[in-house]
Amino acid sequence: EPRSAILVLSGSSGRVEADRARLLAQHGALALALQWFGGEGQPPGICEIALEVFLPQLDLLHNAHPHLAVLGTSKGAEAALLLAARDARIAVTVALSPTSVVWANVGAGSDGSDHPYRSSWTWHDTPLDFVPSDPAPTPDVSAPPAYPTRHDQPPPTAPTRVRPARA
Repeated sequence: EPRSAILVLSGSSGRVEADRARLLAQHGALALALQWFGGEGQPPGICEIALEVFLPQLDLLHNAHPHLAVLGTSKGAEAALLLAARDARIAVTVALSPTSVVWANVGAGSDGSDHPYRSSWTWHDTPLDFVPSDPAPTPDVSAPPAYPTRHDQPPPTAPTRVRPARA
């Protein structure tokens, strides 16, 4: 008898988090690691992914145990937070390397195009507000070198898009 049920979502690598799910299972959880893009019949990238794609797995897990959790890493953490805000059945959300906003797509959508930037997510066929990636960040040459990711802060070209895109 499982002590909880957990949906495990990877980040933009697209790998299936089987080892993480196995570890959770060893500690009494029913854990389901899911490939949610890049597979057959799925968008090749994280571009306008319908959050509803996760609902059948959440239904399955919730039917097995009422204590439902979602664990996500990076873009999967973005999805986990968005799901938790929309599905009251989710009791626990674990977000590893999360972000505070919905970011633009990472890779191509079902149409094969990755530009112009679009939301990573939709809900009921409506793209969620998002912050576009800055295509050409300007390095600060007055400071010691740093190697930030493109998701460390919103691009200066889109400051008004941050508030509506809060995850």
